[in-house]
Amino acid sequence: MIGKDQKTKIETLNDLNTALLKLSPSITGIDSSMFQMPATTLAMMNAVIKADTTVLRDGITRAEILNKLKPALLIQINTRPASAYTYDTHGDKHFPGGSDGSKFTKDKSTVNPKLVAFITPVLGRIRRDAKGKNQSYYLTNAGIPECGGKHLTIQVDFNYANDSIMYHGYPDASVTVYSLSRAKGGTAIPT
Repeated sequence: MIGKDQKTKIETLNDLNTALLKLSPSITGIDSSMFQMPATTLAMMNAVIKADTTVLRDGITRAEILNKLKPALLIQINTRPASAYTYDTHGDKHFPGGSDGSKFTKDKSTVNPKLVAFITPVLGRIRRDAKGKNQSYYLTNAGIPECGGKHLTIQVDFNYANDSIMYHGYPDASVTVYSLSRAKGGTAIPT
């Protein structure tokens, strides 16, 4: 965004709120709840504000600003990469050399990038469903060659505050439904 002087670059929510107070009439500010998108993080809002080319002017309303930013914010929710994908070592038992349990036929360095590749396209769904809270999910599908002919279950833990994912997966012969769900084999969360 650009300040009403038509040259000051506004790059953060804090910058925007400072600039809104200088308008006539002044606007007391914007916060994330006003977007009615609980998946929103400050980093997402700052990215949208920085990229927006709207020039602030006297008489602009809070609703105009919110409506201008909402579409780009939804894109951020759906496409922004997670801040981190962290492997949960609980999954070590599913690799060769681990304790008893179903096993992948290859090691973590081969399997885990494939698991992240399955999670990445559904991250927007996870964020929207979690509604600004931490939430756990099961992502099930037909499997990868390293599942040895079994289906695949990936346990995904979403951390809202960090916008991060902790995960582990395992070959799973008991999968009956392919979905992203809060419960294994449960109703799929909306797309």
